[in-house]
Amino acid sequence: MNTTNLVFGSALIIIGIGYLLKSLKFIDLKDAKSISKFLMHTTFPALVFATMLKVKLSAALGWLPLIAMLFGFLSSYLGFLIFKKEKPEHRGILTMGSAGWNLGLFAYPLIEGIWGWEGLTYAIMFDLGNSVINFMVNYGMGTYLSGNHGPSNPWKHVLKKIFTLPPFQAMLIGLTCNIFQIPVLPLAMDIIDTIAKGNKPMVLLLMGIYFSVRLPKIAFAKVFQVLGLRYLLGLSIGLILYYTVPFEFQYRNMLLICLILPAGMTLITYSDELNFDTGIAAAIVNFSMLISFIIMWCLVGIFSMAPH
Repeated sequence: MNTTNLVFGSALIIIGIGYLLKSLKFIDLKDAKSISKFLMHTTFPALVFATMLKVKLSAALGWLPLIAMLFGFLSSYLGFLIFKKEKPEHRGILTMGSAGWNLGLFAYPLIEGIWGWEGLTYAIMFDLGNSVINFMVNYGMGTYLSGNHGPSNPWKHVLKKIFTLPPFQAMLIGLTCNIFQIPVLPLAMDIIDTIAKGNKPMVLLLMGIYFSVRLPKIAFAKVFQVLGLRYLLGLSIGLILYYTVPFEFQYRNMLLICLILPAGMTLITYSDELNFDTGIAAAIVNFSMLISFIIMWCLVGIFSMAPH
């Protein structure tokens, strides 16, 4: 078995173990939320910090968050237009589901397994733009379509969410240390690296715990309309950029992979907060995880993306 199949095969087994633990009722969704919160405050920021500390900074990296934002704006706007005839309670969740990706709780373990910290560097920079889409565009669009304008100052509320997110803070600190060559004590770095290593297995288990394909039949068409938009647009633009941007092979690989990743987990959180249909939100997230896993595996094989 080659390296790529080994990474995806082992990931599939660990995801299956997580799903089995949930099916046997050893763990439930309430526990999964606690685990997710734990990861967001420990292994995830540790991994982001360690990666940002090692990255070789270049002007090309700055294009990744910009591409993520431009693509996110486009897909959100198209969703806004395509689903304008839907009922208000459905239009909001379908529009939000059209934009934003799940990198931290889906892609990072797979990218780390195949491309190591170099691949993670590109993914984290792309995730910077993705944070703007998930926390500002999607939240703003959802709030507008719900008719519930939330806090008196929603943008202050959104910015607070972004800047208090531990992975985002870890990225800023890591980049600062990198740019200004601020040394990190070997003991501290060893602890951070040890914590970061726990991210991959924990995230894969969490994916299995969260996974579910239960959904009322009437909602299937709506879910797959969103998924059709996401993957048609993601693959089309991803392939155009893959063959046209003047960047190295690894850079173009990550760009194509990132554009076909699943919907962000924030979709479920926002759906609950804004009184949208959480069943549809969960289905978009879950089905997109399954589809992205398969497409990602195929793309890595078709384009020989794995390092030799």
